[in-house]
Amino acid sequence: MKGHMSTLIMSSALLLLCVQIPIIIVEQITGLWSTMDAAVSEYFEMYSDLNYNALYEIAETYSGRLGFSFATFLFVLLIPGPLTLGLSNVWLSVLRGKEAYADMIFTGFGNFTRIVSMDTFRRILILLWSVLLVVPGIMAYYRYNLAFFLIADNPEMRSFEAVASSKYYMQQNKNTRFLLDLSFIGWFALSALIFFMIDNGIFAVIIVAGYEVTFFTQLLVMALIGSVIFAPVIAYRGVAAAEFYHRVICRDPKSFSGPQLTNS
Repeated sequence: MKGHMSTLIMSSALLLLCVQIPIIIVEQITGLWSTMDAAVSEYFEMYSDLNYNALYEIAETYSGRLGFSFATFLFVLLIPGPLTLGLSNVWLSVLRGKEAYADMIFTGFGNFTRIVSMDTFRRILILLWSVLLVVPGIMAYYRYNLAFFLIADNPEMRSFEAVASSKYYMQQNKNTRFLLDLSFIGWFALSALIFFMIDNGIFAVIIVAGYEVTFFTQLLVMALIGSVIFAPVIAYRGVAAAEFYHRVICRDPKSFSGPQLTNS
């Protein structure tokens, strides 16, 4: 990662923003955040003499109006997969000494149909295993963990083949990958602590100043702050995951040909 931190951090932050900001804006248009503002305001107005009847009235009033829209469902179904593939390309390129740029996260859209079908298939399998118990769901997540890297290296690979190949490579490696992710818990915990401290500090100042903070404003600010704080850890974990991928498939990263990165 040395010499390439800016590219890695920018690409990770860009992915976080591309996933969060559109959802926040779409739900602002649909009125979800204003509905939540109204529900919270009504709750606190009744808080002094709140009872079960009051809670029931609030729940009945806002029932069915606090869910995400179908547009958000489609966005979550179609967009994160190609972005994740693009970010995987960034991680692999840096590790292999190839040229890498932050906007490479959009390269995944060049293989849109294939990656969306693979990602959907992978999610369904994880969901079906998760229905049984939490542990089988976690194992399924790691079983299909290499699918994005495999398609990044083999753009013509079919969706089912990518998932099946990941299952094959991860047969004896799920525990190792789990322990690798576990080693990043401290970094994520520290990032979360910094995030909440900054977030609470900003909004405390705003509220003390007498300004009203809506859910929409709060979520936008949180998305911006979070993308900056969590991006370095995501980049670190991503390059480590790319190195793990090379070890599992028994290939030296430098054995992949292509334009070489400079160390500047």
